[in-house]
Amino acid sequence: MALYDDAALALTELVANAVMHAATPLVVAISCEGGMVEIAVHDGNPAMPSIRPHRTDLDRDIRQALAAEAAAVEPFDERDPRNHIGPAGPLAGGRGLLLVDALTAQWGVSPLSDGKAVWVRTPVPEGWDFGDCPCGEAVHPTMLASGRPVVHRG
Repeated sequence: MALYDDAALALTELVANAVMHAATPLVVAISCEGGMVEIAVHDGNPAMPSIRPHRTDLDRDIRQALAAEAAAVEPFDERDPRNHIGPAGPLAGGRGLLLVDALTAQWGVSPLSDGKAVWVRTPVPEGWDFGDCPCGEAVHPTMLASGRPVVHRG
């Protein structure tokens, strides 16, 4: 069940990133081949995501954020880039790709002509039954940087 939980959390993070940062329609695609499951979220924004650095002094950053909030003239929104604290960004967000990196065997970004696909790959347990996996029935395949096809449905 850990595989399912880890893959579901990674997918949730990728979709949340696409909704918040790309603000375009998105497609979720799942491909299975050679004992690996690849999940990709394709959006229409070409901007590449990146992992934010770790915080080096959380206490200092919290004090700085509280001071910024107290001095705010307009309602404080920590997602506003003006309120980011150091290179790690907002205190309560921006850690999704760190989770994705920890939960999956591989992840990456494939630039596409109409945006990008952010993908993760994770192995399936020995003896996993793929059942009636429709991976071979691609409607229009996209090749990712990992070299695997993504199956778009819909």
